[in-house]
Amino acid sequence: MSFINNPSAPLINAGLPENELFVIKDPDLLKVSPADFSGGYIGIVSDSILTQDLLDVAGIAAGFGVTAAFQAPCELFGHQVCMARTDKFSPELNQELKKLSGKRDAVHVRDFPKLTAPGVILLDMDSTCIQCECIDEIAKAWGVGAQISEITSQAMHGLLDFKQSLRKRVGLLKGAPAQILWDLRDRLPIMPGFPELIHLLQFHGWKTAIASGGFMTFVNRLKEEFGLTLVRANTFRIVDGHLTGELEGDIVDSSVKVTTLNELLDRYGIPPAQSIAIGDGANDLPMINAAGIGFAIHAKPIVREKAPATINNFGLDAAACLLKGAELIDRIK
Repeated sequence: MSFINNPSAPLINAGLPENELFVIKDPDLLKVSPADFSGGYIGIVSDSILTQDLLDVAGIAAGFGVTAAFQAPCELFGHQVCMARTDKFSPELNQELKKLSGKRDAVHVRDFPKLTAPGVILLDMDSTCIQCECIDEIAKAWGVGAQISEITSQAMHGLLDFKQSLRKRVGLLKGAPAQILWDLRDRLPIMPGFPELIHLLQFHGWKTAIASGGFMTFVNRLKEEFGLTLVRANTFRIVDGHLTGELEGDIVDSSVKVTTLNELLDRYGIPPAQSIAIGDGANDLPMINAAGIGFAIHAKPIVREKAPATINNFGLDAAACLLKGAELIDRIK
């Protein structure tokens, strides 16, 4: 069927074959065998999948010697998704698709975890499960916002040691009333798509957890509200209703996040390939790269570059779209 002459045409309900894979052979689509496309996946998430999206991605892939076999787009979690299988995996294509322009996210990965098998997801909290950095919000309320935001930015870009920067920031909060924490806890801005992603995975029996360099006051709220398996974060020392500028116990840093992931896998007998890690900062990279698949969401440049997959334009529902989309394309035999 010919569709290339109308690049702005929406592809939902456009009559594309739904239970087949096809490659673009100008000016037509050519049905292909899934057996010939076992090298990896491409996933595209957009508010409206157009012919031009497939042309762009197929053209970029071809430039790296990769052929993409697409499935007809579908609607998932309020977005449109188009999945493809590829004949090979290309690290260069993986990087190039992270730069795709427009309000669309595209990933190229070797494999996705299987939704229908047991799995584990481990997420960062700040700027991942919620749309703020809690320590910055506390600092604003205490009147030291500018100083702490600058330190936070340097730490998240990987320019400062995380433990050192956290102690420095917490020290600036000395004397702040603990009520600031509870006020923020009640108005945490949840990341779009976080409920959808968690509910999707829990429906399939996955273990859902957070390991955060943030604070237990806030991760406990998410654990209670969303029924998470485990949460780990830092604890403010509070005396007489005020922050002392110190922390209690060990700091949750990048190594603790990786340890938490491995502990969950061991505890529940789940293979590493069935794990997902998602975060936005430099201290999330070790767990992102230790998981079966790792996503960087709204991340700093160093994290986008080094993460296997990125979400730049949407919320965590983009990850839900890609996981479900991979399940759907794998049904085509």
